[in-house]
Amino acid sequence: MVRGKVIKKAEIVNRERIVKMCLDTEYIYIELLPKGTLIITDQDNKIKFSLERREFKDRTIRPGEIYKLPTPVSISAEEEKELLKKGSISKILGVPQDLLNILSIRVNTLEDLKEAREKITKLIGEIQNGKIEPCVSPESGTWPIFFEGCVKKSSYNEALDEYFTNLEKHEIAGSVDQSEIKKLEVTISKLYEILNQTKQEADLNRVKGRLIMENYPYVETMMSNGPSEIEINGVKIEIDPSKSIAKNAALYFDKAKELEEKIKKTEETIVELERKKQDLLSKTKEEIESSKVLIRKREWFEKYHWTITKNGYIVIAGRDIDQNESLVKKFLGDDDIFLHADIQGAPATVIKSPNSISDEDLLDAATLAASYSKAWKLGLGSIDVFWVYGKQVSKSPPSGEYLPKGSFMIYGKKNFIKNVKLELTVGINTKEGFRIEVGSFNTISSRCDVYVSLEPGDSDVEKIGERISRIFSRQMGESGIKGLRDEIIKVIPGKSKIKRTSEHLDPN
Repeated sequence: MVRGKVIKKAEIVNRERIVKMCLDTEYIYIELLPKGTLIITDQDNKIKFSLERREFKDRTIRPGEIYKLPTPVSISAEEEKELLKKGSISKILGVPQDLLNILSIRVNTLEDLKEAREKITKLIGEIQNGKIEPCVSPESGTWPIFFEGCVKKSSYNEALDEYFTNLEKHEIAGSVDQSEIKKLEVTISKLYEILNQTKQEADLNRVKGRLIMENYPYVETMMSNGPSEIEINGVKIEIDPSKSIAKNAALYFDKAKELEEKIKKTEETIVELERKKQDLLSKTKEEIESSKVLIRKREWFEKYHWTITKNGYIVIAGRDIDQNESLVKKFLGDDDIFLHADIQGAPATVIKSPNSISDEDLLDAATLAASYSKAWKLGLGSIDVFWVYGKQVSKSPPSGEYLPKGSFMIYGKKNFIKNVKLELTVGINTKEGFRIEVGSFNTISSRCDVYVSLEPGDSDVEKIGERISRIFSRQMGESGIKGLRDEIIKVIPGKSKIKRTSEHLDPN
């Protein structure tokens, strides 16, 4: 119904928790009220689709009906006075209590209320006009205004990204299912109770056996009187007058041996359950650490192949034909630099906003363009890469000719970088939140804590990716690094072999 259509405008409706998005011929309403929903209408506000059918006192939400906004809640002067007495200022002003707290607004009188209303109205006007100071507070979230304890950010998007990234990390740490571990702990605790009881019972049987043998005359005298229970040194002992004294003692020693076997099996079971518990704890810790490593702020260029040159220029390259098209159409400026390996089957590669570009930067970008070209899969050692300015690249073919998708016309002189070595270095930059980076050896070795250099080889990308994740985990002492395995695999150009690593060991 609305797939592929352009959102021309988005706005909050009447300061309600309702977002309205305007398309060419439809409106999308997202109600962020309790039990929120989504509605799509035509230009006359006739409902074409709704997630749920609902009926309220003043409106009905279902296809075919005219979409109506919720009736605004109005507060009378008398109700306002009552709310003021109760201290319900946020309800009077229609803003969250958190906002009143950070603005240090305190209302006790009608005059205070008037000043607070003016302050809130002024603030809302400034925000609507784009006058904001985005910041993040660990306690109260993301705000478009700065206050003490809130960390300033360059944009509201950056503030939101940081807040939700941190929130997700905390949720993962707290949401791990501990039920199996708790079950094991309960079982282990019960087994320890049984173990202690069994040991005490075994000890008591041995004591009874020894007391019988050590007090032979007394036991013999007592047995002649025919009792079934005697007491020695305060220990009550059951005896069988039909059996000899030695046999009575032996029964207790035999019982102690049986209990010793039970003790041994119980201890073995406890050891096994403790091992399972530790395995689960290790696995849980690794899963948490892996999740924390994976969750981080993502930059806009990370959906492409990318690198950052020695002097800090961003280089992006298409992962497929569609990305090649979008790179040239959306991101290639006239003064940007376009690179392409001199072979059919290579990514469109762009250096963004170059200023006094150096040969070193061009080589860094050429390494990306060459490595992700067909040359890698062919197992070549090097390949030429050419570069031109963005204004020399066009999607318009000569008259009468056709350009297939992902192809471009290059006008004017091409500048060639000869024999670009097919060697791609993969590293982890912990300063950017365990971010996987690729590029030339010189660049990645200077930016990343650990790295591995690859060249075309015979090992499948999955196998190489697994080896790299193990190398990184070993070097950094972080079990969670293994969680980056899939990300590492995505940046490997094809069948490869490891040429060198940051641990300076022979990789073979």
